[in-house]
Amino acid sequence: MKLARRIMACALAVAVAISTFAVAPMNTEAAAPKQNTYVLDSKKGVCYPTKARVGLMQKFDTVDVYLVNEGDYIASVKSSSTNLVAKLTRKAVYTGSQYTMGTLSDGTNVKCKANYDITCFAKKKGTYTLTVTVKNAKKKTTCKKKIKVYAEEYSAPINTFKYAGKLCSSYTLTNKKSGKINVKLNKGFKLQKIEVGTYAAAKTKEDSPEPVFKKVKNNSKISLATSTKYASDVYEYSYDDGDYSYESGYDVEYLYPITIIRITYKDTKLGTLQTTEYELFYQNK
Repeated sequence: MKLARRIMACALAVAVAISTFAVAPMNTEAAAPKQNTYVLDSKKGVCYPTKARVGLMQKFDTVDVYLVNEGDYIASVKSSSTNLVAKLTRKAVYTGSQYTMGTLSDGTNVKCKANYDITCFAKKKGTYTLTVTVKNAKKKTTCKKKIKVYAEEYSAPINTFKYAGKLCSSYTLTNKKSGKINVKLNKGFKLQKIEVGTYAAAKTKEDSPEPVFKKVKNNSKISLATSTKYASDVYEYSYDDGDYSYESGYDVEYLYPITIIRITYKDTKLGTLQTTEYELFYQNK
């Protein structure tokens, strides 16, 4: 059943690829040392972001703050300007052996006893400061943390991605076996690297194909994958009672060869690295 689920997943992915052309690029979690701006004050037990981005006139943009010590709570949140309205809109408190996870900028997870959402509504573009006051169970102030908030109109990090002169979406069918790739970013983001990935065939029944990436330069010419092979002679199970035996297996291929373009870029204000992936399907038949 494990392999059957993999096959169904592959088929679904190809179906989406063929039918979807005008969707936003897939965003992946940052494959980089600095994934976010969260830091931990271990002495005070506060896990919080030092910097954050919010859009203009957006009523659902939130900043999360995590508290490590049971009984601590956020008493107040103040904004440095009336142009940025900030309010505590949700809290989750965990007792006993229960906890939630806060994730630091290096990917380290921190066990926390409370999680607060601070909703930010920015009326005008600008840089603001939130001051978060934390108190303990005895209602004594333990610390105040400051969060720098950048408010501006939203723009996707990647302005355009082109292959062989054509604008690409997350999933793109092309009959061009090779061509130049071109990436343009919007203001506030800096290109770090571009990688091209292709899949290798699974060798055993336990294997799941993983793409192998190589780094290329912007505006360079690349060649797309031409093999559709996913796995060959991969057997899910066999049966033999002495009188009768059989093996159930699959010989699986993608409908089209898949090439992954992975783009890594830096948020120049937050200092974080993020990645976006595009998939190119070579229409070779």
